[in-house]
Amino acid sequence: MPSRLTRHLVWTSPQLATTYSEAAHLELLAVAPAVEALHLDLALPPREKAIYLLHIGAQVEHALMAQYFYAASSLGGPHLKDPNQQRNAKQWRDVIVKIAREEMGHLATVENLLTLVGGPLMFEREDYPIPKDLYPFDFELEPLTKKSLGKYVLAEMPAESVVASLGLTSEIDAIRSYVGGDAQKESLSVHRVGLIYEAIQSLFQGATITQEPPEKPHVFVESQDISSDSKRFQARPEQWGLGYSEMLIETAVDRASAKSAIQAIATQGEGSTIADLPSSHFGRFLEIYRRFPDEGDWRPARQVARNPTTNREAPEDRRITNSESLLWAKLFNIRYRMLLMFLKHSFCIEAPNGTSETTPRGLLISWSFGEMYNLRSISDILMSLPMRDSEKEPLAGPPFEMPYTLSLSTREPGRWRQHRDLISASQHYVNQLRKRKSGRESYLLGMEQANGEALTQISALLGGIPS
Repeated sequence: MPSRLTRHLVWTSPQLATTYSEAAHLELLAVAPAVEALHLDLALPPREKAIYLLHIGAQVEHALMAQYFYAASSLGGPHLKDPNQQRNAKQWRDVIVKIAREEMGHLATVENLLTLVGGPLMFEREDYPIPKDLYPFDFELEPLTKKSLGKYVLAEMPAESVVASLGLTSEIDAIRSYVGGDAQKESLSVHRVGLIYEAIQSLFQGATITQEPPEKPHVFVESQDISSDSKRFQARPEQWGLGYSEMLIETAVDRASAKSAIQAIATQGEGSTIADLPSSHFGRFLEIYRRFPDEGDWRPARQVARNPTTNREAPEDRRITNSESLLWAKLFNIRYRMLLMFLKHSFCIEAPNGTSETTPRGLLISWSFGEMYNLRSISDILMSLPMRDSEKEPLAGPPFEMPYTLSLSTREPGRWRQHRDLISASQHYVNQLRKRKSGRESYLLGMEQANGEALTQISALLGGIPS
């Protein structure tokens, strides 16, 4: 029996969309793996369909990375007096930080696949409406609770058949009920991330299929749309792996390696056997969920804000208004944008042989690592500062606010000037924070020195690039 996906996806080119029957779609898609229902009534050719789904995948990985990082950062704090509770909170924090870091690897792999098919990169987040059954849950920065953990378990879980084979159906149904879903309803409040990759995998299946009559549309990305030499611009694990064995970054040069990359993401996220369950995101979240205290028991997380923002027009309960916290939050937003711009720019420059930091691409990679450290450090600071002047709690948190644009200049000199301007903008907040004498001067001084070195390097680069 065909899957419900094949009844809802229109895998045709626009000119054929109105002339090709659903039965013919089912016949062609019988060669692709059955996947769960996705309601995407888009008449797009296969390559464009792949780009659309990869863009969604990139947005989801980006969003999960931010949400997991926020949840992990909320764990611990001076309110925990019991040594066992402190140890548990630290252990869970370390596990979830690793998962967030692995989501960065998944994002890089998705960008590599976009590069493979010549699609535009996607580092934005929720730029346009995403079909509800493709987005796991609404984006929300929140302290870690048992309910939010339940959401993460459901988002990362494998297909129902795999859950059943693992003997976890009853446990997953109980988590659904606790989170707010209903196992008996078709539309649940949390959707599996794996749906996206199952649909993408279908598009990269074998392309040589005899199709009669000839007017039947192609349902796979064609070989001529796959660029093997794009690997020169892709993120490479030896450069981006940060030395962490669990940091999965896959490159792709053909149909087989693209499918392998997609499968690797899915396996690390879901786990499909008892053997790989403990190392998967699903398995690790499930293990924390089992040990996490129920509501009313001890609280592993700080009392941090939900969805904090620097936006003065936002609802009062979300606005960061404490003057020092607001400066740190704005600095966080600038450095967050810098990280995304460095990452995006690195895909525009061909990778040299070796991993030298002295090349323009090497500089961008090195600076990206620095920003990952900065974001974690600033996040820890924000989660120790009050959100408002009049109250000690809730504590502020990193807002992860998307900038007005992540577009890069069309020419190389303009891209480096964009980095220069963002570094200068961040220095404004560094100067303001240093004047406050808050006890964090050594960290701010280090950032100031790094800013100066980066500006010197950009100036040298601009001197050598024709304008």
